[in-house]
Amino acid sequence: MYNTHVVIQPGDILTVCDNNDWGIPTGYLGHSAIAVDERQLVEAVMEYPNIQLGLNEKFLRPDRRCAVYRPVHAHWGPAAAGFAYRYYEQSEHYRKHGMIRPPFTISPAVPLHDPWTGVYCSKLVWLSYYYGAGYAIYNDFGLFTPEDVDSSLRMDSNFMAVYRHPDFAFHIDT
Repeated sequence: MYNTHVVIQPGDILTVCDNNDWGIPTGYLGHSAIAVDERQLVEAVMEYPNIQLGLNEKFLRPDRRCAVYRPVHAHWGPAAAGFAYRYYEQSEHYRKHGMIRPPFTISPAVPLHDPWTGVYCSKLVWLSYYYGAGYAIYNDFGLFTPEDVDSSLRMDSNFMAVYRHPDFAFHIDT
């Protein structure tokens, strides 16, 4: 059963505060992705290929502590989703030509605005809004983590929470 009452739109940001599949306690390591339509999302993952097209429902299961944020400016969502999908397509192009680009890396040495030297899940969200919608989501430290997605967007008047699991919470400020 899924949280079917949540209607996803292009550009919605989905984030979870649980990674129980990895044996990490809830609230310490999350995951984020960006919806490209009502069913699909683009995400950066550790396994190959690093940029993948997936289904939104994996975030919306009742056993997942998920939050969904949506921009209040109607054109931002489709613009960010368009960037994310083109980024996925370009990554697939590189993959078909034997290149791993971008590689998955969580390194503070790679600038947040650099899309091809390295990427991770929440950085992909940030890049999609920065290059797609022309908006830099606030970041308090060098890395833009799933915790930053939540803490920044909760305080940003340019976004609204569409859904937030009642037990959604991070325990450390990254």
